[in-house]
Amino acid sequence: MFSLRSTFLHFLCAGLLLGLSAAAAASGPGLTLPPEGVPVDAELVTVRSPYVNIYTGPGRGYPIFHVAEYGEKLWLLKRRTDWVKVTARRDKTGWVRIADLQEIYGEDGELVRVPLPDFSDLDTQHFHLGFSYGDFAGASSMGATLGYRFTPNLSVELRATQAVGDFSDSQTYQVAVLHQPFPRWKLSPYFMLGTGINITSPNATIVATEDRRDTAMLTGLGVKTYLSRRFALRAEYANHYLLTSRENNQEIVEWKLGFDVYL
Repeated sequence: MFSLRSTFLHFLCAGLLLGLSAAAAASGPGLTLPPEGVPVDAELVTVRSPYVNIYTGPGRGYPIFHVAEYGEKLWLLKRRTDWVKVTARRDKTGWVRIADLQEIYGEDGELVRVPLPDFSDLDTQHFHLGFSYGDFAGASSMGATLGYRFTPNLSVELRATQAVGDFSDSQTYQVAVLHQPFPRWKLSPYFMLGTGINITSPNATIVATEDRRDTAMLTGLGVKTYLSRRFALRAEYANHYLLTSRENNQEIVEWKLGFDVYL
């Protein structure tokens, strides 16, 4: 009886030890489980710099509420522009600048690099809306654009501009082709060529005058600066060459500042 009980206990203990060994082998050596609420596929890294400041939000204006010291583990959750959301020990979740994550190492001991945004995902966003304000030959102008991107370098825009001056008002409706030679630069220059019509309405109060409608040729250049994957500021210089029915054609220079929203 005693021998049978001892044998049973012996096999039970052996089975438990084998089960624990198999679980440990399946989990892998040195595996650190993420805190509750952290995705299991979140990348685990170890800090090898003296310290890393963790902010309550993705910006330098947010306060620092935790400092991850040398050797501390961080789980990388997601990136927003040049900030990364992380979870540290004791379930402390906050934001770290990518520039402060230059010395972090993965579980395999290899250096981990968090890439800065290069706005390459703009290639998948074909449509954009734009709004601008500027100077149209001395008159205040407001403009709107609807654009479509065919390739990373080539896009087309429908452009409408309303200019209000002391002696006349004008509306310009054009279609333009834009070429960006370096679309992934944060400061990305572009060149444009287009055509359309310009409608001039003189502000006459004594003598009645008719509106004038002229064909307009457009050339220009500008620069965009991407603030996020959906938002860009732009500055632009444009030359409008009006083919009038009078003896001389007219040239109008326009400067404008605006922004684009990618859809």
